[in-house]
Amino acid sequence: MTAFFNTGLTQQQFLDQYWQKKPLLIRQAFADFESPISADDLAGLACEEDIESRLIEEKGPSGPWQVTTGPLTEEDFARLPPSHWTMLVQDVDKHLPELQELVDPFRFIPDWRRDDLMVSYAPEQGSVGPHTDGYDVFLLQAMGTRRWQISNDAVVEQPLIAGLDLQILQQFDADQTWDLEPGDMLYLPPHFAHHGVALNDCMTFSFGFRAPSKTDLLDAVINTLLERELAQQRFSDANLIVAKQQHQISQQAVSDVKQLLHDVINDAEPLIASALGRLVTDTKSSLVDLAELQLTETLTVTELAAMFEQGQVLQKNLYYRFAWHEQENSGGQLFFAGEQFEVENIAHLKILAEYTELSQTDWQKISQDEASVTILSHLIAEGGWYWQFAE
Repeated sequence: MTAFFNTGLTQQQFLDQYWQKKPLLIRQAFADFESPISADDLAGLACEEDIESRLIEEKGPSGPWQVTTGPLTEEDFARLPPSHWTMLVQDVDKHLPELQELVDPFRFIPDWRRDDLMVSYAPEQGSVGPHTDGYDVFLLQAMGTRRWQISNDAVVEQPLIAGLDLQILQQFDADQTWDLEPGDMLYLPPHFAHHGVALNDCMTFSFGFRAPSKTDLLDAVINTLLERELAQQRFSDANLIVAKQQHQISQQAVSDVKQLLHDVINDAEPLIASALGRLVTDTKSSLVDLAELQLTETLTVTELAAMFEQGQVLQKNLYYRFAWHEQENSGGQLFFAGEQFEVENIAHLKILAEYTELSQTDWQKISQDEASVTILSHLIAEGGWYWQFAE
């Protein structure tokens, strides 16, 4: 069994004992860690037009906990005080592909559950306030020291400070306090209140794992049913009794509707994987423009073969999401950017979804199946894969 960092746990033991259950502090999860990016590098990203970033000032000129959304400017940085502010940049793992190796140790968690690597920089006393998150997160200390205070129990509904652009808890009582040094990491399940404060100039890498809400899932299933013109049967009440009040909705009617909805979900079971796959691979709105920079024309089989023969390789576009599902009978489904493709060859399905590069060797396998070639050509045209010369 693969070890989970240096905890003495296997990956499965971590999932069984901690995942979505309780926090875990891991000292030197990344031993002798040195941040691969500097604060200046991060500030440069925050100034980019198409990169999602925020500046949070606890004592801003416009009031407490002021939030400035990017792109940030030199003027934004010039007016900052020496303390009590934080800069955050989303999706740094996609903007800087070299950081993907930091994500690799977390790939025992399905990749469709992973959101992004957010990187924050803060001088002394920098913070975003005590809060909870609706997702799992691993907080890796990359530079400096940050003091984390956390609660021992999950809190789903807590009063927030009104009138802010941030969701900061009105009251926060810490049960545990830890100072994290570079290489230390804290895992937090959803809804565990936490408060991190920089003790000096520090950077924190946040590996976030998202989960769709019940509403999102229901909406995805309903949309799939509508697209396929299923679940068209109407409400029925063969057990109807004489109404005592002309306009009353009886409790029996409510129960019948509830049962009808249960039946719809049961009937939709064969479509749930499809609805889920399309939902979780939908491209983040903040990344669409960057993802579409790789759009190109559709290539024929001959043109694809020629490109590989010239020594070129295909690189997966990190701004898009991929997922796949193996069907019970045969073949499976490839999900890409909210689209779905049927792939009969499971080996090809895994190549198209799991690989990060495609070489001529991979092409020789895929080229044996016309349907797989057609899908690959479409993915290239849509920017899911793009050409890079082999080194």
